[in-house]
Amino acid sequence: MRPARDGGHRVERINVQLQQELALALSSEVKDPRLELVTVVAVECAPDLSYARVKISALGEQADRERALKVVRGMSGYLRYVLGERLPHLRRVPRLDVRLDESIPYGVRVSTLLHQLEGEPRAASGGDHER
Repeated sequence: MRPARDGGHRVERINVQLQQELALALSSEVKDPRLELVTVVAVECAPDLSYARVKISALGEQADRERALKVVRGMSGYLRYVLGERLPHLRRVPRLDVRLDESIPYGVRVSTLLHQLEGEPRAASGGDHER
């Protein structure tokens, strides 16, 4: 007998639905100017749907990003209510664990450092080969 694999696919589908609905709620229903540049990057639910880790990205300085995170965390109860209204097939709406996604700022920093390194003269280690 093969193990049931539908449970994993179900969680993946719910992750996508939650991400779409949260993004829609933040962009259309929430009229807070501190959240204008906030994007829902990913949602990862626990297998039992008791909680969902929500990764958001916010543009701006670190202080602006932290402020946006605090605002989204503060409205997690409202967001759960909205999810419950929009996704009636869920028996239980997961608790939201909102975190900042650091991949975009990290990528920008790495890219900046690489460009800086490209602009610097090469180290003396390769100079012996050109005699």
